[in-house]
Amino acid sequence: MNRVENLLDYLFSRQRWMIHVLFWMMILAFYVVFFGRKNSNYLQTFFFVGLLMPVTVSTTYFLNYFLVPRYLMKERYGLFLLYFIYTLIGSLFLEMMISMLTFIVMAGVKIKDMSPASIDIFFLLTSLLMVVFFGVAIKMLLHWRKSKDEYQSLMKDKVEAELKFLKVQLNPHFLFNTLNNLYYLTTEKSEKAPQAILQLSEMLDYVMHSGKSVFVPLEKELKQVENYIALELLRYEDRVQIDSSVLGESENHVIGPMILITLIENAFKHGVMKSAGKSWIRMKVECSASKVEIMISNSWRIKESGKGIGLENLKSQLHHLYHEKYFLQVGTDRPNEFSVNLVLRK
Repeated sequence: MNRVENLLDYLFSRQRWMIHVLFWMMILAFYVVFFGRKNSNYLQTFFFVGLLMPVTVSTTYFLNYFLVPRYLMKERYGLFLLYFIYTLIGSLFLEMMISMLTFIVMAGVKIKDMSPASIDIFFLLTSLLMVVFFGVAIKMLLHWRKSKDEYQSLMKDKVEAELKFLKVQLNPHFLFNTLNNLYYLTTEKSEKAPQAILQLSEMLDYVMHSGKSVFVPLEKELKQVENYIALELLRYEDRVQIDSSVLGESENHVIGPMILITLIENAFKHGVMKSAGKSWIRMKVECSASKVEIMISNSWRIKESGKGIGLENLKSQLHHLYHEKYFLQVGTDRPNEFSVNLVLRK
């Protein structure tokens, strides 16, 4: 469908004058058939309609390229209506003058079946208004389509900009603390340092490149979650117990980038960082043919749960990417526990 529309747009822009000529030829043919059917003298009707067509054409273009963009599109309806009436009266007057002069010039020429109805004011007004309104309607339709395309393009750019912002969710404190841990590991010449540097490098590379994608393979997101947890464990060590499981065929699914990482980051931020004692985080991902269900819970009950910036940004990202094809439940009634249940449907 898009290819057909693009082809029509190309032809219309490149061959505009040919389309206009074809349009007026069709109008002329319609007038000849419509008004010549009474006396069946189509040659006479063609001659007479041909004399009036320049006025109709001029009126239509004056409306479409002057009055409509200058007054109607700028919501100056009063002036548009006034000038529109003046234009129709002036055009009608010109057509009547052309008709009268034609009959005066041809008064001495006997033309078979010359009908007085051809100079009837209702005939002139009807023939003028039919094509003028039709031409304006086409112009308005094209303008509406252009405005719709521009609006959709604007909204698409807006959504893409929002998504790029929402995807880059890594907490600056996480990066700062990870770099401090890396510094400590390198000074101590720990064997963990090279692996930690590699994990951080992979995460940063993932964040940078995932911003260019609307969806990423679920397995890639899970891999970066593992890297994130490993780097956080450098900081918290045995203060936190992590239990994670992935059930089903995760390779058959995609997910919005940074969604899982945002949930895990939120669990560490509120469930471990604010706890002085031992904490725990549980992550369970279940994959089926039609959906992915993510359940993440952590110790420490959060007051005003779901009000954090991370979860609010997550809700915006889910709305942009999945519309009505997701379910998000934040919080639990269990004491000393906070949980997030997210279901993503295909």
